[in-house]
Amino acid sequence: MSISSGSKRLTADKAGHAEADEGEEQSGRWLISYADLITTLMVLFLALYSLQLAKNRELEMRTLEHHSVKEAAAAPDAAKKHLLASLEPLRGNREITISNAAQGVEIAINAKILFNSGDARLLPESFGVLTQIAGVLRDGSKNNILVEGHTDNVPIATAKYESNWELSSARAGAVVRYFADKGIEAHRMAAIGRADNFPLIIGDDATARAANRRVTILVEY
Repeated sequence: MSISSGSKRLTADKAGHAEADEGEEQSGRWLISYADLITTLMVLFLALYSLQLAKNRELEMRTLEHHSVKEAAAAPDAAKKHLLASLEPLRGNREITISNAAQGVEIAINAKILFNSGDARLLPESFGVLTQIAGVLRDGSKNNILVEGHTDNVPIATAKYESNWELSSARAGAVVRYFADKGIEAHRMAAIGRADNFPLIIGDDATARAANRRVTILVEY
């Protein structure tokens, strides 16, 4: 064999090995690309799965919030109905009215069964009614209580009360003090004098003035 022939065979062998190496390299590149594709798809599916979990969680939270709002809205109504039922025995007294107001439950008491004219000291005969109301408000509710004194439109000017503002405020305060003595927490209550600014009946006749002299007890809901 000549040197020339040997060189050609060696060159051919090298070319064959080079082609084989190139083929293996191309095959390896295909596998790497495939692995990258699989990894990308896995990341995509994981992202979609996480997004779906987040959406489901948000839906659950909205559903729970909706139920909570409905329950919170229903709770005051149930409490008001319970309080109204507890106050039902008072409806037989014509001088007391009980109503389901927008702000809560309101009890209105005609001033003539609570005070003498122009005075803010509670009459002994009012103790029974006030004790009954205090028991219901103490045991049947934990809500705030707003006690308001109202007068008629006849001006007053005495040594003790310079105007209907002072008289109405003193009357509201007397009822609040009585309730506190009967065990209602002081922080739940407030006393306000309204004078003649919120009449129950518009008019200057005796009937209107008598109806407007009152104390209202609002249990807030």
